[in-house]
Amino acid sequence: MTGAEIDNGAPSGALSVSGADICTAARAWIGTRWEHQGRSREGVDCAGLILKVAHELGLTEFDTADYAPQATDETMLALCREHMQAVDLADLRPGDVVVMAFDANRHLAFVGDYLYGGLSLIHAYSQAPRRVVEHRFADDWVARVRGCFRFPEVIE
Repeated sequence: MTGAEIDNGAPSGALSVSGADICTAARAWIGTRWEHQGRSREGVDCAGLILKVAHELGLTEFDTADYAPQATDETMLALCREHMQAVDLADLRPGDVVVMAFDANRHLAFVGDYLYGGLSLIHAYSQAPRRVVEHRFADDWVARVRGCFRFPEVIE
């Protein structure tokens, strides 16, 4: 991505960002340890990964630390609705963001293009291995999706 890649639909001065750009930026965080409200290469949580990648790519300056270690309300969905465009689960593509539920707890992840076909999840996972990981977006994960979103500046 270069300064010459200006998107006509993006805000004035914004660089063009594709879903592939988001996946590349998110993958650069793989292996980073999980840390609640972390916002650095030393440690990051699921929200921090989404926000740091978005900051790196100029998609938003928004940040928040207003959430508990176990996010149990609809705050994540509300923030995604406020800062991104909702998309249908059937229309997911690499670079999109999903909000998932694990019982009452909420979790965020990027959607990636899986090496062996289909989609993957790139996310800071608080369970073992407690790191940023990528794996196939299998049916058991899909069943947990509560919302799907895309940054409005992202091109195809």
